[in-house]
This record gives sequence, C-alpha cells and structure tokens, in this order.
Amino acid sequence: MDADQQLMAGVRAGDRGAFEALYSRFGSPVMRFLYRLCGDRTLAEDLTQDVFLKVWRAAAGWRPVGKVSTWLFQIAKHHWWNEAAKRGRRATVRGTPWTAASEAEATDDGGIPPTERIARVEAARAVDAALATLSPKLRLVFVLVRLEGVSYAETAEIADIPVGTVKSRAAAAEAALRKVLRPKP
Repeated sequence: MDADQQLMAGVRAGDRGAFEALYSRFGSPVMRFLYRLCGDRTLAEDLTQDVFLKVWRAAAGWRPVGKVSTWLFQIAKHHWWNEAAKRGRRATVRGTPWTAASEAEATDDGGIPPTERIARVEAARAVDAALATLSPKLRLVFVLVRLEGVSYAETAEIADIPVGTVKSRAAAAEAALRKVLRPKP
C-alpha cells in the first residue's frame, strides 16, 4: 500500500487522525477541482465538506484498488453532478477564478511587480470566463487533465469514459478555449 492508501485504511478503521491527514492532503485539490467546475467558492467549500463527509461514511466499503485521489475525484465529480442537476446549474460557471494569479492578487507579494501581477490576474479571469463557455463534459475533462494534472487513464476512470474520449474531449476543450482566448485583431 502507498501512503495515501495507508491513510485511507486508517480512515476505514475509524481513525480520526488519519481522516484529518487525508483532508489536509486532499482538501485543497478537491475544493479547487469543485470550484473550477462550479465557479462559486462558497458552493465549492460546501461541496468539499459534503465530499469528505461521504468519504468518512463510505470508508468502510473502501478497498485499496487504484489511487485514493482518483476515488476522491470520482466522489467529488458525482456530488457536483448531482448538486448541479438539483440546482439547475450544470452548465453554469460563475464567480471569480480561483487560481494562483487571483490568490496572488489577495496577498502582498513583493517579488512580483504590480503590473505583472495585474496581467496574471487578468489572464486568469479571461481563462475562467472562457472555461465557463465549455460544456460540462468538456470542462470536467479539461479541469482534470490540464488544470489538475490528472492522467488520461485516471480521468477516464473518474469520468467513466474511454481514454480515447478523454483525449478527444481534452483536444476539443483546448480548441474551444483557444478560439475564445485568441487575441482580437
């Protein structure tokens, strides 16, 4: 078992310390993933809490097959999909982008000149607005593969689609984003 699987085994055994360590390790990636899907930071925070509550409750049935991160992203994806369907916002992304650039805007980073920081924040906002134009299926694949760095195989498992479909959706998302983000002459 790898370290993540050992943590999950502890969670399965009811170890609250292991659960806290699992949350410390994966809370931010899961929240960032959910935020990039829904575009609402408050909703993403709520969904993240719900996901980890589901993890705690489902831990007894967890088996050490595959990566823990893949399992967590699957739970998060299903929870987002269900919540979006209930709220009627499956295709809606709104809010301020949660990226390194927008986080830099909120912090005082003396190492980056203000003009460069502003340019980064504007670029992040443009990407977020472009991301909002993608269908939920394309957005899911793009967020996993390009923004979260999840492999094609893991993305296929999370999205429950063939690897070839992941590749074609990633390419379609990139083409759509290029079209939206291309500078106007």
